Amino acid sequence: MKKDEVLSDWDESQTPLEDRKQAKKLVWRTRFSIGFTVIRTLLLLLLVYVLYVSTIDIFYNMSGKQAAFDRMATTLVETRTPGITIEKQGMSREATITPFLTQQSTYSVYRQVGDWKVSAGEATVKKRLFGKVQYHLDEQKKYLDDGFTNNFPVAPDLLGKTSAEKGQSGFSLTEQLANVEDGFVAQVKVGVKKGMTPEKLRQLLSRYDLEINQMAVYSGEITNYEVSYSQAGQFTFISPLILRPAHEYDEENKLSSWRLFLTNKQSLAEAEKQLIQDLEWLTEHGRYYGREIDQKRLEYLNEHGIQVIGAVVTGPVREMEKLEQEEQLYQLQLGGIEVWNWNK
Repeated sequence: MKKDEVLSDWDESQTPLEDRKQAKKLVWRTRFSIGFTVIRTLLLLLLVYVLYVSTIDIFYNMSGKQAAFDRMATTLVETRTPGITIEKQGMSREATITPFLTQQSTYSVYRQVGDWKVSAGEATVKKRLFGKVQYHLDEQKKYLDDGFTNNFPVAPDLLGKTSAEKGQSGFSLTEQLANVEDGFVAQVKVGVKKGMTPEKLRQLLSRYDLEINQMAVYSGEITNYEVSYSQAGQFTFISPLILRPAHEYDEENKLSSWRLFLTNKQSLAEAEKQLIQDLEWLTEHGRYYGREIDQKRLEYLNEHGIQVIGAVVTGPVREMEKLEQEEQLYQLQLGGIEVWNWNK
């Protein structure tokens, strides 16, 4: 007799009650046994996962990789973004290393307006195991279109052209500040009509009651290698390398000290030396977007020295107005205004 015929002829009611109970108990025992095995397997996998993640985290922190990652993140963001500084206190509070070995840290950034550190958002820096370092700046803007871009006009003489006429981008700075009372400070971005050394620009700006946050460096863009740029009339704009105040690191790449401004001669000289060191360190140790450009920048700066095409400064609004009358400055842009906080 075939198996199907046996099953079709079988009547459960004809099976003794005691056997049916035993069969049901056996079925439930089997179900509980399978379920318990699945739960134990899941708990074991969870334990293995926790141990794996903990081991990665401990190794990551003990290896010093976080310090090197912080250094790279800080250098990349601050040497590419005018007017923006990463807050060094409590750096990388949200540092993480994923099970897939992706490094990611989030940093608070600010704009220096007078003596205020004005919160400007966050910078998130990420590096996958076999990928390149990349960062995203989630910038908080008071105005949707404040005109404070990453671009600076290139001094025409550096491009082999005649000197530029004095010109403005958007509203006149004087017009913008005309109805602002004395008790305010501002951040302003300025361009220079001719390329000059950082020290020469420092001396020019030392006539005014202000602090120099950063300077924009010309490092061979357009003339020595191709980069993206824009033009508006006679002006050519690029996103230049930014000369920031000097940062000191120990042998383990941990930040030991840093300056806030470029206003005095010593701090500026230290910043110039640090810029070359930063580029050397980045191109030697980093895999990031723009590394090839930085190698060309480093070659240009080693051959021609550092020349600047602008600066980001801060100070009382009345002093910022005076900058528009300076013959060697042009393309002034207002970055922000805050109530008085000035102790220079």
